[in-house]
Amino acid sequence: MKQKFGLALAIILMATVIASAGEWKDKTGFGIRGGLFIPLMEGKDYVRFNGNEPFMMGLDGGLDLRRGITDRFVLSFTLNYVMTYDDTTETDDQSFKFSSSDNAYVKLNGFLAGGLVRYYMFPSSSVQPYLMAGIGVDFWRMTVQDYRAAYGPAVKDSKYRFRDFNIKYGAGFNFWLGENTTFDIQALMSQEIDNLTVLDPPIYYGRASKMKERPFTAYLEPTVGLTFYFGGGKDSDNDGVRDKKDMCPDTPQGAIVDEQGCPHDADGDGVYDGLDNCLDTPKGAIVDMTGCPLDTDQDGVPDGIDKCANTPPGVGVDNVGCPLDADKDGVFDTYDKCPDTPAGCLVDASGCNLDGDGDGVCDGKDRCPTTPALTVVNEEGCPVDVKKPVQKITLNIKYATGSYEPDAASKKVLEDLIVTMKNYTKATVEVDGFTDDAGSEQSNQVLSEKRAGAVKDYIVAGGIEPERVTAKGFGEDPAHFVADNKTAEGRAQNRRVELVSSEF
Repeated sequence: MKQKFGLALAIILMATVIASAGEWKDKTGFGIRGGLFIPLMEGKDYVRFNGNEPFMMGLDGGLDLRRGITDRFVLSFTLNYVMTYDDTTETDDQSFKFSSSDNAYVKLNGFLAGGLVRYYMFPSSSVQPYLMAGIGVDFWRMTVQDYRAAYGPAVKDSKYRFRDFNIKYGAGFNFWLGENTTFDIQALMSQEIDNLTVLDPPIYYGRASKMKERPFTAYLEPTVGLTFYFGGGKDSDNDGVRDKKDMCPDTPQGAIVDEQGCPHDADGDGVYDGLDNCLDTPKGAIVDMTGCPLDTDQDGVPDGIDKCANTPPGVGVDNVGCPLDADKDGVFDTYDKCPDTPAGCLVDASGCNLDGDGDGVCDGKDRCPTTPALTVVNEEGCPVDVKKPVQKITLNIKYATGSYEPDAASKKVLEDLIVTMKNYTKATVEVDGFTDDAGSEQSNQVLSEKRAGAVKDYIVAGGIEPERVTAKGFGEDPAHFVADNKTAEGRAQNRRVELVSSEF
């Protein structure tokens, strides 16, 4: 028997480890209890049996009705039935001896009614110590088992009833086995305060109305209980999770929630499961109120993922919603009549190459887009007999006294450059003038600017647009010296004009 009880207790304790704490507020509980009834504390004027307490430890069982007021306080109404016997043959107190009728003069029965307030110290824990206090009324009945003249004028099976008022106090441990079930172990002490019976029973040991003459004036009830609860805490958002445990107390009606009361959103689109009509929305898609992706341009790629949200109707798109353009010519494949246009070519509205000068080299790749008809051109669309632009041309011009005009040799170079620029219409030139360190810095700056300007004027006079030619003077800036100014040869090299082309 002891082994079975130990196994049952172990199972209950293991269940509390797994279970989470329930909540008391607004719950109603109905429970059963069982344990022991231990009479204690004979009155100081009690003289029977050498002043020894004669009633033995009996059985105790009952019902328990509870109502949660707050998370910590619970009201409880109890009704227990107890039974025990006395033993008048012993010379010691019998409070802790198990009850037996062998030597009994009377049998003691009682219905014990009580009202308690329980205070739970750790309401969020699955194991909760608690204190309790209250009041009660006891309805006692003594039944004579064996007539003994020395004990009073009574006959066998005579019954005598009386009532007592008491105060109660105790402590225990509560274990949650689930959201609505508890197991508890407690010890409740009841101290008799007053007798409510008008007449004393004639066989009572001492006098019922005089507590000092009673065989016991208190009793202890160590019991265990199992309680089942109904109802419970408020659930403001009606999601099935009580407000106390609800981490998301404003969940919309119909949303599916987890154990903490927070809505599920499987596809992460911001519309909760239960309200979401499209549960597999791609990540990043913008959705409507029903959780379905928006697609403003109706290209099959949801807004939010669509990087080209204004695609014309009917145009084929890639996986980010942008129109397909296989040859990258700016004309969508849906409209492109020449889908294999070479990279860099300019095209018309139908995606076919433009060739303004008709030389077979498409505009956009044609470096000489105004070549006369029938001119033989190279792969760049430029006449084969025209020199290509070079990155830099250096002119060491021999200037006449007081003149800034280029000399004959330099003009020949500039004429070739003019021809090249007329064909290579995108080419531009920067003309940079430099001097040696002879003379003042200010005069050399002015000199370099005028010599560079003269070269620009010659090129422009040859038919090149002014905006394609710029001129700058750098004077005797040491950063631009290319030779030693201590020699005549070095100074001649530093006195120069450089032409830097943008296209070569």
